[in-house]
Amino acid sequence: MPPAQGVEHRFVAVNGARLHYAGAGRGDPLVLVHGWPQHWWAWREVIPSLATSYRVICPDIRGFGWSEGGPDYGLEQLAADLLGLLDVLGIGRARLVGHDWGSEVGYHACLNWPGRFSHYVALGGRTPWSTGVAASRVYMHAWHMYVLGLLGSYATTRLGVPENALRRWRHAGSFTPEEMQTYLGPLRRPMSAEATRRLYRHAIFHELPRYVRSNRTVPLQVPTLHLHGEQDPLTAGSLRGPRRGAADTRIELVPDCGHFVAEERPSELLGRLAPFLAS
Repeated sequence: MPPAQGVEHRFVAVNGARLHYAGAGRGDPLVLVHGWPQHWWAWREVIPSLATSYRVICPDIRGFGWSEGGPDYGLEQLAADLLGLLDVLGIGRARLVGHDWGSEVGYHACLNWPGRFSHYVALGGRTPWSTGVAASRVYMHAWHMYVLGLLGSYATTRLGVPENALRRWRHAGSFTPEEMQTYLGPLRRPMSAEATRRLYRHAIFHELPRYVRSNRTVPLQVPTLHLHGEQDPLTAGSLRGPRRGAADTRIELVPDCGHFVAEERPSELLGRLAPFLAS
């Protein structure tokens, strides 16, 4: 395991898979869900501060990091894993933060199980209301989806797509060679390479058509803050908010920041999280 201040590691059985999570601190539960091509370690810069007020729980999505994989990588399954983890840990209600694919999982969970979450913060990605042309623009900019979904493990292990993402999607600073390897090492394992293929194939053939066709008007009942890096290359056309309902949902930009908000601007992120999560 890569080092992180004050973190302990646990493994639990959830929906037929052995999932790993990193935990720190005590207090009300706060779950942080990573995105691709990363794992729990993406939160290392903010865990120590958050752990002074919350019980911080950072799971690895099935198939990534140190969690076992499975046949299904749809949002329904990944959100069910999140709910299953809360059940196993005896947590009835939690605060939630999700980045990249973690933000998609978070939206799905909050829309379908609003009683389980008191606050939600999404980082990057698109909103559930990015439909039609807006959704198409998001997926057109995300060319890596098609390469990963159609070329499979070859794209993950041989073509350098994850390395390219870590370099090009970051605006402030850069990942060191050691940090790059911390993410790329687990991702190149056969299980995670296959998980990447299945995740993006499902997105191409199921999530994209569904979002292009949808006209979601269901209100989001969980108070939500959606933060985008102002220089995030993946956010073009995705800043559309709810058309009705969801009165306590707002979208904000983080200046001088790319896709990896928690690592590029950890102090700025903590400053935004503190008042919102405490409200």
